[in-house]
Amino acid sequence: MKVTPETVVLVDCNCNEIQKIARAVRSAKVYTMVMPCSVPLERLQAEKPVGIIFCADNNDPELAAKAAGIAALDLPKIAVNGAASMFPGIPAVQLENATAVEPLVKFCFDQCGCTGKWTMENFIEEAVADIRAQVGDQTVVLGLSGGVDSSVVAALIHKAIGKQLTCVFVNHGLLRKNEPENVQKIFTETFDMNLVYIDATDRFLDKLAGVDEPERKRKIIGKEFIEVFADAAREVNAPFLGQGTIYPDILESISFDGKPAIKSHHNVGGLPPDLKFKLVEPVERLFKDEVRQVGRLLGLPSIMLDRHPFPGPSLGVRHVGAISRDTLAVLREADNIVTEELLKSGWYAKTWQTFAIFVPVKTTGIRDGGRSYDNVIAIRSINSVDAVTAEVVELPWDLLFTMSKRIVSEVKGVNRVVYDITQKPPATIEWE
Repeated sequence: MKVTPETVVLVDCNCNEIQKIARAVRSAKVYTMVMPCSVPLERLQAEKPVGIIFCADNNDPELAAKAAGIAALDLPKIAVNGAASMFPGIPAVQLENATAVEPLVKFCFDQCGCTGKWTMENFIEEAVADIRAQVGDQTVVLGLSGGVDSSVVAALIHKAIGKQLTCVFVNHGLLRKNEPENVQKIFTETFDMNLVYIDATDRFLDKLAGVDEPERKRKIIGKEFIEVFADAAREVNAPFLGQGTIYPDILESISFDGKPAIKSHHNVGGLPPDLKFKLVEPVERLFKDEVRQVGRLLGLPSIMLDRHPFPGPSLGVRHVGAISRDTLAVLREADNIVTEELLKSGWYAKTWQTFAIFVPVKTTGIRDGGRSYDNVIAIRSINSVDAVTAEVVELPWDLLFTMSKRIVSEVKGVNRVVYDITQKPPATIEWE
């Protein structure tokens, strides 16, 4: 990853709110990174930070020893946020309120010399220069999903190298209803760029048949993505692969302090060790809201930027258990009904993400006056800023009733609809 000027590293010593703190400091135009207390010292030093902030909720002797080792390095200014008693003898600025952002921002500006350069205008200028320097006169193949992240990356790379970019839109059979047609239409009308459409439905679904473990599904999807792109790259002689990886993808895909990763994102956890080409990931240090800011500055239309986020593995992580073509069709129809009713009611723009999930649980119901034994569809609606945390949306009951009534009456194989009211954390946004 690129070294960003005026970086302040937040060292996580078991601080539950550390991602919120990092995000809040970024809003003051100070670039922050979160690293675990067990981070190798060489990795931390490679970022060339201008400041270090240790964040802890409680005293932990084992982590205190690691923190002392970091503090012993010849590093810039150090602050302690939270359990100050955990760091005896560390010559640091003590911040008393563990959740207040103002003292952290003041420390960054007054003690570390930050000047508030972390703006999206500056980011675009630097990113374009970096892409041109990395790629030169060679070509890039980009995996385009039609979602916010890959669309912004397409615009950013295209701004940097123009026709040296080829976008590859892969239909892996896990897309929403009418998605292949809609994405191709939007991009051909918006950009003058090379766009290749590949229908790899059978290739993906055959590999996923019978697989019910979430991490295996994600890794299969990631591996197939890379192989499809590798084939496309050979066609255009591209040594570079562009990806819409964002910062939360990396945070959730990497294990910290011995804890298992939350989940593997297809563009992080699914990459093979013998990857044949180099990655171009210009927004890998951005949160979702920052990606949208970049897109607006690049002139992308609202129909791209204001769409609800859609994960790279698509419906594959909204279908619990093994995927079949029949159950995938059930999910696709149910999800389309949810989106249609959101748009009709005006609630689409009021929520960050609302979607259906296929739950492979059979329940007893009544259909046409007789007994039915069919599947469950769950509806999830959340609001978030950066996908690191998420709050549940209280959709109106009449809207939920309309969605439920349409799903059980129009979608064959479903006789029950439930509503997910769990925040992130402890739940993730997607179900798998």
